[in-house]
Amino acid sequence: MIHQPKLWMILIGIFLLYYVLQTYILKEMLLTASDFNFYFLRYFLFSSYFRVRTFGFIAFSILWTIIEVFFIKQALKTKSNIDPVCSFEPVKLKKTVSMKSVIVRHKIIYSILFSLSCLIFVIYYFNQQPILHLPYSIGHRGDISQPENSLEGILAADTNHADFAEIDIQLTKDNVLVLCHDTNLKRLTGKDVDISELTLDEIQQLKITNQEGKTAKIPTLEEAIQTAKNAPNQIGLLIEFKPLEDDQEKTVDQTIELIEKYEFSDRAMFMSMDQKSMQMMAKKRPDWWIGYCAFGNLGRINIRLDDPFIPDFIAIEESAINTQLLEDARNNILPVYVWTVDDTEKVTDYLNMGVSGIIGDASDQVAYSVDKYETSAPKDDFHYVTTCPGFPQLTEDEYGYIQCPR
Repeated sequence: MIHQPKLWMILIGIFLLYYVLQTYILKEMLLTASDFNFYFLRYFLFSSYFRVRTFGFIAFSILWTIIEVFFIKQALKTKSNIDPVCSFEPVKLKKTVSMKSVIVRHKIIYSILFSLSCLIFVIYYFNQQPILHLPYSIGHRGDISQPENSLEGILAADTNHADFAEIDIQLTKDNVLVLCHDTNLKRLTGKDVDISELTLDEIQQLKITNQEGKTAKIPTLEEAIQTAKNAPNQIGLLIEFKPLEDDQEKTVDQTIELIEKYEFSDRAMFMSMDQKSMQMMAKKRPDWWIGYCAFGNLGRINIRLDDPFIPDFIAIEESAINTQLLEDARNNILPVYVWTVDDTEKVTDYLNMGVSGIIGDASDQVAYSVDKYETSAPKDDFHYVTTCPGFPQLTEDEYGYIQCPR
């Protein structure tokens, strides 16, 4: 027999194991509460990845229930004079009019009504709002074959025919925008110092290294724009702002100056987890393609015209994707870009679920999967608001967007 103190230690251990599994290991494999909504069946039918996650959730729930029952049983054994018994007695119902006899007498009418109801439900249930634009393939920090946020990474993503290379920007001590994800350079260069503490000259004396040992310098945003503008396949840039508390306006103004200097606004997207930066950007250049990068669960999406900032898109981590978010985004004509996805089958499944952009480390895999999807996907007004190249342009038609490039 298990002693009670030992039992509680085991229970705590099981709970911690459950937390680790669901939070860190199985977070992308299992469903969340937001996935169980009115549109569950639609995604279950359309997406094999969603089906796998559903079966995984069922199996994990059954296993966890078995474990819970086992430990409850063990806990009861430690108590004396406990004999839990469950008994059920049939409930006697008063005799009512037999529905079967009513249906038999009017079976033709009821059959017609039932068939029409099923048909109307199916048409309504599977008739989704159109997606705003054709999907984009986006290389995460350039491409994994090269050091992250490097000019070489941008060119590698261009060679792989990605639509965009995602890059991160920060200000140096002398107020120059450079490409780097971390505020501290220890992970990339081995030097434990913040970017904000170094001048551009000091930063460009350092070398960043990837896991394969390839090296590159930390480029400026201006160099990145020049590289993308002159790239053979005309790759665009998804520029993520990573400002410090008082750097927002400097970052926004310098970015605008460089984008306009090289006439690059038609091939640049902008996003940040710092909502203040995006509000500034949208206020100064409302026609540019400006989104919000979210970390964690967004909850319900409900865009109102009086919101201080209405994003053109949202970028969200793969583990936070759920069917409710995708439905809310569709109903608000809001594209969803998901990061970081490299598996080709998962890319296809996310596109089938209505994701509008895939951000992945392996830009060749992402670009290949997106291009393959586009060759077979229908390109019409029923499925997409606009199928034109370039970013959708606001207008006064039914959905608020015009069917033509800028």
